Amino acid sequence: MNYYKNILLFFTMIFVIQFITSEDVDAAACTVTNGVYSKTEIKNGCEATPDAYEVVIYKLYLCTSAPTIPTETATVVLTNCSLVFNNDDGATSSVSSNAAVDLSGTYTRPPDGTYTHGYALMNNTFGITASIKIDGSMDGLSSGSGVFCGTVSGSGNNTKASGSHTNNSICSSSSVTGGKFTETLTHFGGSGDDWTRTATANNINGTTASVTGILVDTNGHLAANEGEVSKLEGLVAFANSIVVTPGTTSLTMSFNLGEGMSLNSGGGGDEIHIGSGPFQAIMTAN
Repeated sequence: MNYYKNILLFFTMIFVIQFITSEDVDAAACTVTNGVYSKTEIKNGCEATPDAYEVVIYKLYLCTSAPTIPTETATVVLTNCSLVFNNDDGATSSVSSNAAVDLSGTYTRPPDGTYTHGYALMNNTFGITASIKIDGSMDGLSSGSGVFCGTVSGSGNNTKASGSHTNNSICSSSSVTGGKFTETLTHFGGSGDDWTRTATANNINGTTASVTGILVDTNGHLAANEGEVSKLEGLVAFANSIVVTPGTTSLTMSFNLGEGMSLNSGGGGDEIHIGSGPFQAIMTAN
């Protein structure tokens, strides 16, 4: 069972990516000196590690070649893929650094082979929790000002009409405990962009891995309009193939979480925007 749970943890980490064009997924890593972030870097946009990131996962596949993504009239083609996790009701995963993930559902060992891609069926909601200290005072989108900032317990939407949420951060002159902010994603762009239903992040965390997000309707077809968006699917191209052999008994994993949270000041003022970015796990079959 540990073998299968390790597979799930790998997928949970590599697929957790939110594509919001107002957050620069190519921004530099935030410099953290003695636990303190640079206000200048945040205002210019930088990426860091959140305290936790939550997703709901339905199905996970390992694939020997890239599957064909959904169209408006057809679901994803998974002919060369093997189902490794299933929970039709959705299993909630709250991912944090150096913490185990244990989701309820059915785990299946993939057949021996070389797997170059993965595919995930997920809910289009994400939860992010974070709290930081900054070397200069900033303003929370929800309330408060000070050098301590974090996410707020609440929810918001990223839509064509509204763009990214504007209520997810709080700041104070004293330490802040971050709450889980849950966002529903129905648009990959900002409010001024054409509605966007697919988006790709390349070279994740400096590797050759890439992830494509696809917004789908209740039938698993590519959503024809924003009102049809029901769930999110993700296609990942692995930086290194996963090779499963008859002797494979476990998977060794290392984590690269440096881009899991995006920090910026939006329009250039002192308000702090806390968004989400890609997590990545690197796995080797043993």
